[in-house]
Amino acid sequence: MASHATTATRRVLGVDPGLTVTGWGIVDGDGASGQLVGCGVIRTKAKSPRAERLREIADGIRALIRDHGPVELAVEQQFVAANVRSAMVIGEARAAAMIAAADADLPVFEFAPTSIKEAVTGWGGAPKEQVQQMVAVQLGLPTIEGPLDISDALAVALTRLGDLRLELAMARS
Repeated sequence: MASHATTATRRVLGVDPGLTVTGWGIVDGDGASGQLVGCGVIRTKAKSPRAERLREIADGIRALIRDHGPVELAVEQQFVAANVRSAMVIGEARAAAMIAAADADLPVFEFAPTSIKEAVTGWGGAPKEQVQQMVAVQLGLPTIEGPLDISDALAVALTRLGDLRLELAMARS
């Protein structure tokens, strides 16, 4: 696997986990700026057994790691939903992505949904559409095409890059 890390630039794979649709986005950046490498979704069939769907998510993340060489994975933390079953299923999809990263010896960084929204928009209660707009602005794109899962995954990657900028500044002081 090729490493795309230098002292200040990292390639981060952001993941917005879901059992039916897992959004992903890969960004190169240093925290001050980011460049889109690729983005998309991993879709599973609702009628397939859950274990098979989780394997598809893990395999999809493994393929992204192999094909694009990110050096870190950033994932949205589980948020406590009113629907406990939904929360458990999202947690399983998160675990599948994290296991794929661990298989590749990638460090995993987790961020709460409100932290991601705050990092990207300046407000932890921002709606998903505003997150999508701000992600496009930060990446210098006219729009982010596709489902909101994609912009959410890119927002996770950008949040990690923002933390990296802070880490590098602290290391220099």
